[in-house]
Amino acid sequence: MDRPRLPGFALACGLLWLLAGALYKFFDGSPNDLPQPVVEHSPFDKFDTFRLAIAAEFAVVGLVLTVPRLGWIALGGIFSVFLAVLVPLALGGESSCGCFGSNVTIAPWQMMLIDGSLLGLLLFSAPWRLPKAAGLGAAAFIPFLVVAIAAPLMKLDPPTLPKVVRPEAITASALQDEDTSDANASSPGATGGTTPAGEAEAPEVAPEGVEVAAPSDELPEFYELRSAEWTAQDFYETDIAAFADQSMGAVLPNSHVVVYRQTCEVCKEHLEELWEEAQNDPSRWASDGGAAGGQSLVLLRIIENKDTAENNLCELLPEPSQKVTLPALKRGYGITTPIAFDVDENFMVQNVTDLRH
Repeated sequence: MDRPRLPGFALACGLLWLLAGALYKFFDGSPNDLPQPVVEHSPFDKFDTFRLAIAAEFAVVGLVLTVPRLGWIALGGIFSVFLAVLVPLALGGESSCGCFGSNVTIAPWQMMLIDGSLLGLLLFSAPWRLPKAAGLGAAAFIPFLVVAIAAPLMKLDPPTLPKVVRPEAITASALQDEDTSDANASSPGATGGTTPAGEAEAPEVAPEGVEVAAPSDELPEFYELRSAEWTAQDFYETDIAAFADQSMGAVLPNSHVVVYRQTCEVCKEHLEELWEEAQNDPSRWASDGGAAGGQSLVLLRIIENKDTAENNLCELLPEPSQKVTLPALKRGYGITTPIAFDVDENFMVQNVTDLRH
């Protein structure tokens, strides 16, 4: 390849790779895909950090096309940032960098090889020797910049909390009239077992007079659940309650709640521990929904679009338990699992624990 053509080739390779990542984030990515070092050091929340990352990548693409003599500096800089983020991921043994989302697994060292090669090619090509007239011109960068900023703002709407109606009728006393001999079958969320995919079988209807909450029909694409803010809150005033589909089960007073995903290895281990505990002590969890004062167990599953029967790890679910779900959001909930907490007799949340730590 002729030396004069090499800078253009190097810029084109880097630009197309950067654009591919930006377009994926824009149309199908999730703030959950952001590498942990980025989340930890960003002054913004996950959602705004995600939008800023897309805007920055689009802006660099525009600068390379319009003023390549400056664009190569921005392109080289952004690849350098990528490498700086990938190093701790590789050293930490992460299986995927998350650069193209959770559905595309690329090991950090592989992404380092790609980004490092593109950066090396760019520097070797000596793009600073490009003619000043190269590109579309500085004036053309303005519409590119406007699109880079406006597109993420318009496409990725700020998540809003769905409206939740507190189900006042859900109390332990509402279940006291139920026949204790079949309380496990009649309490909301009781099931005869689970399918191989870990999804609850058809439940019995909720007891008469007990209202249950269903999630709003208008759900955002992404919402960052903030478990750190749940402590000492009425459960039905927390953000997670706004999404909870309690048509099969209910978060009752005096409950122990475990939030899990079926693809989560740590969730699998914790639920198996609870299952074994229930086998050794069948009276550990109340079978009457807490009506007699015992603590009931609530399994709150976060459903994800990628869930299949094949990737279900959580097949052993402790019983008796209430089954509550969070419907799948396109871009996710922005929370790590498993999370456990207690709901006391007044519906107040206590003892929120991130079980990954």
